[in-house]
Amino acid sequence: MENIHPKMSLPHDQVATSAAELSVLLHDNWNRHDLLGQILLKKNLILPESLRWALQEQQNFPQKRLGEILIEHGVVKSPVIQNALIENAAMLRVKLDDFDIDLDAVRLVPFDMVQNMQVMPLMLHDNFLVLAASETPDREAQDLLRFAVEHPLLFVLASQEEIGDAINRHYQILNNVTEIEVLEQSSVALADAQRIWNNADQLAKKAPLVLLVDSILHDAINQRASDIHFRPSEHEVELLYRIDGTLVSIRKLKHGLLPAVVSRIKILSNLNIAEHRLPQDGRIKIKQGSLNIDLRISIIPMQFGESVVIRVLNKNDGLRSIAQIGFSNSDQDQLRDLLARSYGIVLVTGPTGSGKSTTLYAALQAVNNEGVNVVTVEDPIEYELANTRQIQLIQQINFGFPQALRHILRHDPDVIMIGEIRDEETCKIAIESALTGHLVLSTLHTNDAPSAIVRLMEIGIAPYMIQSAVIGILAQRLVRCNCPDCLAEEEIPHLIRQNLHLPADEKFYRGTGCKHCRHTGFKGRMAIYELLVMNDTIRARIQPGVASDVFRTLAVNSGMITMPVHGVEQARLKRISITEVYRSCM
Repeated sequence: MENIHPKMSLPHDQVATSAAELSVLLHDNWNRHDLLGQILLKKNLILPESLRWALQEQQNFPQKRLGEILIEHGVVKSPVIQNALIENAAMLRVKLDDFDIDLDAVRLVPFDMVQNMQVMPLMLHDNFLVLAASETPDREAQDLLRFAVEHPLLFVLASQEEIGDAINRHYQILNNVTEIEVLEQSSVALADAQRIWNNADQLAKKAPLVLLVDSILHDAINQRASDIHFRPSEHEVELLYRIDGTLVSIRKLKHGLLPAVVSRIKILSNLNIAEHRLPQDGRIKIKQGSLNIDLRISIIPMQFGESVVIRVLNKNDGLRSIAQIGFSNSDQDQLRDLLARSYGIVLVTGPTGSGKSTTLYAALQAVNNEGVNVVTVEDPIEYELANTRQIQLIQQINFGFPQALRHILRHDPDVIMIGEIRDEETCKIAIESALTGHLVLSTLHTNDAPSAIVRLMEIGIAPYMIQSAVIGILAQRLVRCNCPDCLAEEEIPHLIRQNLHLPADEKFYRGTGCKHCRHTGFKGRMAIYELLVMNDTIRARIQPGVASDVFRTLAVNSGMITMPVHGVEQARLKRISITEVYRSCM
């Protein structure tokens, strides 16, 4: 089939918003002889005199289509007319927001195929499968798709965003039907819990259950979820995705499906499917199109069954450069200056889920070049970096941070990245490494940058070692960005304005919720931060018993912008809400 360029200018009346409208447009276009004739003439498939004769013949036999007349008299062959009709259909546009998509058409195309090709099956028209695409797939993809569905294909145009939303929405509907099929295939009574567990292994290998679990995983990836939760209760299992830091309820599963779903996940992650009493951790590597996805599995027995949380690590999408983190120009210059030094330790602090690892990887990319030997110790390795030696810890054989660091120092490193400082031994080795000519990057769990100094002394590091080794501390939080499509003025309580020192009449904005943000009011996340750069004034006060507030005052006097202040700056740009700043920082 000839590849059809989709970006053609179309009249406004060639846009369909429903299956009925699209059927009419397809019928009308197939019967518009001028369009078919123009396409055939443009491709030099017929002569002008042949077209004039055929149009005259069509007037004598109005019940016949132009294509039929041309085929009957041997002017062109049937495949030529079919390709012309397909090209004609590709000139039509559809709006998918309220399009009544035929579920039977959806069933024809596997989820992984529509996901990889970014096409959405809409309906069957004269035995043609009509699919929406933002651009027509190439010949090889079309042949594969035609072979899979066993129907000739027609492509119409739709925006990529609408196609993605339609895939999520309608394949979720298909999942509901699949769930019923799974339950029907199981001969086990839902009340017989023990027999359900005994038969879960067999049920987990059946096609409907495999499709159900696979489609949930792919759907979560497509919706940019960072975590997938299966939360069991007495009568049902709630499926939730963490999207932009917020848990969003996606659907409810029948409780009888839980054993089979958990067993399927255990099979994929090579866990013990017979163990239901103890927690288990595993991992799954999958490929979705060009994306390499790492899934980290955590299964813990709960009151009403095993609870499952799956961390989604997109190794292609998560890497950011320092410029993409969101630093101001001055702070970006200061951080790059710290990373250009030959020794010292730079700490990134914040609670779990505050983006510390993303910032560390951005820093590694800034220092990684041919003349530098970079070695990392991680648990787990979240992203793969070129020209970097990355070490995965194995706790089962007692290969932790201290054991790995002792060997790293004999491996001639210039830069060492330690995934997390968890104990005194790891901290001492990191500090000693920074004092012996290595640039060390690591994370620490503290609420703000000045508190990291106090925390190091609490761990057991002598003040003089902190003074000599630590060169900078970055504290950060991830905050949810306002959805730009539903901004409205934010009502801010008096106490929040008072605590953040905001004028009483200053206006701020927040997202109110719309279809573009799944009615959450948020779309994406960004980092707010504070960067403490060590100087002689701060070093002189590092002594036991000095409170973190003292270091904060000294840092602010030296030019540090605190996290709340940085958050308010972003709120003034309408990027985030004041409520989000207060929730994250205060």
